[in-house]
This record gives sequence, C-alpha cells and structure tokens, in this order.
Amino acid sequence: MGRHSVLLYGQSLLLSLVAASLEESVALCVQRAATWAEVKELLAKGVPEALIFDLTDACESHVLPLLLVNPQLLLIGLDTERNQAVVVRGQEAQSLTLERVRELVEGSRR
Repeated sequence: MGRHSVLLYGQSLLLSLVAASLEESVALCVQRAATWAEVKELLAKGVPEALIFDLTDACESHVLPLLLVNPQLLLIGLDTERNQAVVVRGQEAQSLTLERVRELVEGSRR
C-alpha cells in the first residue's frame, strides 16, 4: 500500500504540532512549506492528496484557487480562534440552476 502525501503550509505553532502528529504515521508522507514560493516548488514536483493550512494566516487567496486545477485535492484549514478545522474539497457541478443552488444551500443546513 502506498503512502499518502500531505503538505502543510504556514509557520504557526499549530501546524508544527499537526506535522509532528502526522509524521508518526508510516502511511503518510508529510512535507512542510513556510512560504507560498515553497508551496509552488513542491506542487511542481507533484500535487499532494491533502493540503493543511492555517486559516488565520490569510493565505486562502493562494490556496483556494488550487481546487480549480486540482479538484481532487483535500484542503484542511485550521482555525485556532474557533478550535476547529474547515474541510474543503473540489466538486464539479454541471449547469447549476438557481433552484439547484438553493437546494444545495438548504441541504447544508441539515
């Protein structure tokens, strides 16, 4: 069985703790990038299965567009202020109507 690749982007203490925890798993190949330039360099070598980043670092403007070209990428944003993680995954939706958008929004409240 192959190893799953994970990229952590940012410099927060929380990301360091997450990295230390993930590195204990032999099933994961964990890489770190402190800057967006380092992320781009690592992405040029191959797209990871998951990208974990700190939501409070205001780096989402770089991270979210990755889903357009890599819809299979799992994004996990860590929110230290609310003590939670936000999971985002790219999904293709063909010809959404306004009715379908409403249904999606209403379904998300359940």
